[in-house]
Amino acid sequence: MPERLPDFLEHFYFIVPVTFTALFHVVNPIGSGILFLNLTPLADNKTRRVLARKIAVNSGIIMIITLLMGVYILKLFGITVPIVQMCGGTLILTMGWKSLIRDDTINESDQKMYMKTRMDQGIYSNNVFYPYTFPFTVGPGSIAITLTLSAESITNRPGNDLIQYTGASIAIVLIAVTIYVCYSSANYFMGRMSEQIRRVVMKILSFILFCIGGQIIFSGLTEFLKGLHKEGIIG
Repeated sequence: MPERLPDFLEHFYFIVPVTFTALFHVVNPIGSGILFLNLTPLADNKTRRVLARKIAVNSGIIMIITLLMGVYILKLFGITVPIVQMCGGTLILTMGWKSLIRDDTINESDQKMYMKTRMDQGIYSNNVFYPYTFPFTVGPGSIAITLTLSAESITNRPGNDLIQYTGASIAIVLIAVTIYVCYSSANYFMGRMSEQIRRVVMKILSFILFCIGGQIIFSGLTEFLKGLHKEGIIG
């Protein structure tokens, strides 16, 4: 038995958990799953499972494409990561605000009738990519981390790039699976709460989502100003 694994295998087993941990912290599928429940208040469990599967697949595709081509795409259009953060943060902030001010006292039968009409138009399905996948699930933070992994994967050493990309891609697939599990099962855990407690929790989470958007905007603005200072544009 060999005392240690080959270097390329050790590197491979290193990059998978590191990538998974970094993305899990930013995507936060557990917290996002509960917030997702708040954004689909009248969808049934079957509908949420379908949405969760589509969101998970879309999220995985976005992150893998970003991993493989993200650096080149941003350079092509001259877009910087801070700009992505500020724009994406604005979208998330808007989502949180709309959820926060939504009237929860409307008669439930009126809500269901309204939703039945809207569901005929496929409102939830039409929102699968925007905003449920981007920027809600895979936002600027996820894009920034994936872009960083993409840049670090370009080592110009034969074999190393392939190991980096393969390991990171496997971690992204695991994140997508985690997203599906958390999003599709959120209703099970929240359903054990009383209606009053559930409303309070949802409002708190809506405020948190609002704050997350503000934090992302602030982070993007901070990095943008640092860039201007580094270039000598501002003092």
